[in-house]
Amino acid sequence: MQKGKNMKLEDAGVINTRTLNALKKKNIFTVNDLACYFPRKYLDYRRILPLSEAVEKDCAICGYLETYEKKEVNGKTVIGADVIEESSGEVVHVKWYGQSWQFNDVKKFSRQEVVICGKVKYHVVYGYNVTNPTSYHLKSNFKGKIIPIYTKIKNISDDMLKKSIDKCIELITEPLPDVVFNITKLMDYKTAVWTLHHPYSDEEISVQEILEPAEHRLIFNQVLYFTLALKLNNSKNVFDSKETFRVASVQKSQDFLHMLPYKLTYDQENACNQILKQMKAGQKVNMLVQGDVGCGKTTIAFLAMILMAENGYQSVLMAPTTVLAKQHYEELCSYGDRLGFKTVLLSSDLKGSEKKKVENDISEGNYQFIVGTHSVFSKSTSYKKLGLVITDEEHRFGVKQREALQQKAQTGVHIISMSATPIPRTLADILYGEEKQLVTIKTLPNGRKPVQTAVNRSDEKIFDFVAKQLNQGRQAYIVCPAIEENEAVETVKMESVEETEIKYRERFEPYGVKVGVVTGKQDKTEAEKTITAFKENKIQILVSTTVIEVGVNVPNATVIVINNAERFGLAQLHQLRGRVGRGNYSSYCILKSDDRYNERLVTMERTTDGFEIAKEDLKQRGLGDLIGTAQSGNNRYMDLVIAMPNLYNCIKKYAAWMINENMYEGIIQLYKEEGSVNECE
Repeated sequence: MQKGKNMKLEDAGVINTRTLNALKKKNIFTVNDLACYFPRKYLDYRRILPLSEAVEKDCAICGYLETYEKKEVNGKTVIGADVIEESSGEVVHVKWYGQSWQFNDVKKFSRQEVVICGKVKYHVVYGYNVTNPTSYHLKSNFKGKIIPIYTKIKNISDDMLKKSIDKCIELITEPLPDVVFNITKLMDYKTAVWTLHHPYSDEEISVQEILEPAEHRLIFNQVLYFTLALKLNNSKNVFDSKETFRVASVQKSQDFLHMLPYKLTYDQENACNQILKQMKAGQKVNMLVQGDVGCGKTTIAFLAMILMAENGYQSVLMAPTTVLAKQHYEELCSYGDRLGFKTVLLSSDLKGSEKKKVENDISEGNYQFIVGTHSVFSKSTSYKKLGLVITDEEHRFGVKQREALQQKAQTGVHIISMSATPIPRTLADILYGEEKQLVTIKTLPNGRKPVQTAVNRSDEKIFDFVAKQLNQGRQAYIVCPAIEENEAVETVKMESVEETEIKYRERFEPYGVKVGVVTGKQDKTEAEKTITAFKENKIQILVSTTVIEVGVNVPNATVIVINNAERFGLAQLHQLRGRVGRGNYSSYCILKSDDRYNERLVTMERTTDGFEIAKEDLKQRGLGDLIGTAQSGNNRYMDLVIAMPNLYNCIKKYAAWMINENMYEGIIQLYKEEGSVNECE
């Protein structure tokens, strides 16, 4: 049986079977996984605020509970109470929706001084109000504290989740060797994890100041093993960059450029010329092409593939999702067919004899372009003359996955990585080694216009705007947040896909507009059929969850409405906005939200620059959001290194020292067992 942080939850004996099964559905398998299921936010109720300071804050307020009532509205219980602040005489209207069990306590507190904890709002007509308060207390019993708020897990109550986490914290052990721990003078691991779940201080300092030492300790762990794994990996020098595939013919690649419906931008042309120059000179291309959504990175990749094909080599394009792989395949076919090259989509849909035939054709060199997801580096797939490996959204793949594909080629394979996630030069050196060329595409393709973005809460105004776009022959996306079945009661009305579909059908279908729906829960074939119909303009409005975030390319779609936009992260909002503005038409992103001054939404209105948004996203999320169970993959480590360059430089020295002293094996093994280090080793 494993001990400490890698102990399996079933072996720990502290959690019942029902809770265990619910946790597994959230990919929580070990004691450390659960111990590191950190709060998504903290509510600071240590101090009671006067109403004059409380508006738009989640805080504690105080007053006398004067009146109360209980009534039924549309079949649901609504409890109302008026609380009067003594110093100002102002009334706060407090309401509980669908929480009938609260009534007895509210009744019991009548005519007494109470403390209400929750989000305070103010309306010029209706005055002060708090909806569904987090808690309420008699003032005489109130003990102000910091309340951690967790993302709900289906079939687990908040109380059970907290108790289970605390039991797991008791079982975790210190992962760092004593010598490292003593030199760094960091907070010990168990104390750090406990602090993030139970922040407390006798001093009058902010929540962030309490959390910071604990966050730094966890960040130190994660960046240390990431740095160790990368240093060891980069020192292997698996591939010889001196021997590479040289090209002579460039005619068909020039023909491809003439086929394009637009002229290359300066940045695209510069990247293409660099690739062409190196391949003609027999120099290995090892390039990271980064640029915002819709900047034209794929065009550069296609040119390189065509260049290799006309010189007798095969190319592979690996994408992280089936939808994106299919999009690349369809677009590549449209050019490859005209140039006399064969393209194949290697996907999990291929079964039995069909799959065997395709793999046989690839191994015999009958296909020049091979597009797919993980299938392209499976054991059963071999290549006759693979000369170029392209990885789209490279950061979504682990180093082992990339190397598995590259090892199928002869020494000297050209490598092009593409990323819509902005990566600074220093971080590119860390992730890929200093020999990696970094090419940034900043200019949009000719004719493309930046997407105009605005926050709006009015259904009628949004309907009218969408109608104007449809009247011009354009199409629209309507995106809804995914809603968990067990989600907590929210003060803001959530718009589900089902409700949104009905609303748009009722409004637009009488005028001949077709509305389609795509969600992650749909059958894959049905979803693809709907997306194809949207691409062909047989459907004009596509209502969906975030499944359209990557890989759906419809130049005729000019407006995207994102419902409950305040529920999305900044990076995700920007990625969704990238679904429009892919043609030459003016395009628009409407962020539907009551939270007009939400920091993320204000940023979206202000800029379309992916680099600026990435920095702002990191700043707004804070460090605590980067160290929990929900964060995974290379993105987490990249974000941490960008956020804390000074800490990274310090850790880099420790990593070099540990490698020199042969002290790294224990840490690498520890994280291998946990399964995290495989992503970066």
